Amino acid sequence: MTEFYTFLEHLLYDHECVIIPQFGGFVVNAQDFQFNAQEGKIYPKRKCVAFNEKLKTDDRFLTTEWAKKKSISQKEASIEITAISKELKSQISTQGYLTIGELGAFTLNSENRLSFSPNPDFNADLSVFGLFPVGLGHALPKEKKPVLEVVPVAEDLPSYTPEPSPIKVSRSAYVYALMAFIIGGIGAFFLTEPAGNQSQSSLNPIKIEKKVATPVAVAAPAVPTPVQVDTVQKEVIATPASVEAPADQEVIYLVAASFQSLTQAEKGLKEFKSRGFDQAEIILKNEQTKFYRISLGTEHSMDAGYARASELKASKKVDIWVYKAL
Repeated sequence: MTEFYTFLEHLLYDHECVIIPQFGGFVVNAQDFQFNAQEGKIYPKRKCVAFNEKLKTDDRFLTTEWAKKKSISQKEASIEITAISKELKSQISTQGYLTIGELGAFTLNSENRLSFSPNPDFNADLSVFGLFPVGLGHALPKEKKPVLEVVPVAEDLPSYTPEPSPIKVSRSAYVYALMAFIIGGIGAFFLTEPAGNQSQSSLNPIKIEKKVATPVAVAAPAVPTPVQVDTVQKEVIATPASVEAPADQEVIYLVAASFQSLTQAEKGLKEFKSRGFDQAEIILKNEQTKFYRISLGTEHSMDAGYARASELKASKKVDIWVYKAL
């Protein structure tokens, strides 16, 4: 049965509903990012699994996928799925409970009906696989309820008529006015002064001659000989660096993005490098992970990772996922 449980979990990663004939159907429900005010943490989005006992009609999907996995015929797969369904019912009725791998556990309620309790740690959303909740460092204070104050009624207020106060002109206003008068008088004197060195009439015997300035040849500046510079630069993509930590310390990555292909991850790395994240690197995928992740730095504990993530969120406006190295 362990093989069937693992096979059922992998189907729910890619499909929203899987029906076990004559038993019930598992349905995937998506949840958005959630903020827990008491814990002061932001939980990543997830896809949780629910169970619907009324979905018993065989849609042939589970039989077809089981036949592909086992390399058997459709008829043989249908017989094995029917036997598995009967075995599940038998174990629940005999033991009173049954754990379905990582999905959750079944129990019988007071009405002798199936009751499914999903595993809160199981997340069917592969896009956020390996991400942990991000803490804000401290819980938000509780909001205080506003207290209404009694406002006095206008009839209870004493009547008050303000007395007109005389307008006082400061001494600095007089000084500014005097300075403006003096500056205006001096400007008017120079503007209205008669020009004594100009001819006032066409009958003046003095011949007015205009001096023509002799043009002077100016040497043109020397043009520097152009020097050919090789402007072709080879694009160098930083090789992902591996972080080695002591044996007694953990390696916590500050992940800012994840990609399914290395080409997309290299483009994302260039973007973060251009934004000033010189320590950005690519975490290569392995047998346990299916994504290339871009890390903006590393820490040696989860608390230090949460604190650094909050700092980058406030200063650089970057959402950070705290990721523990596998």
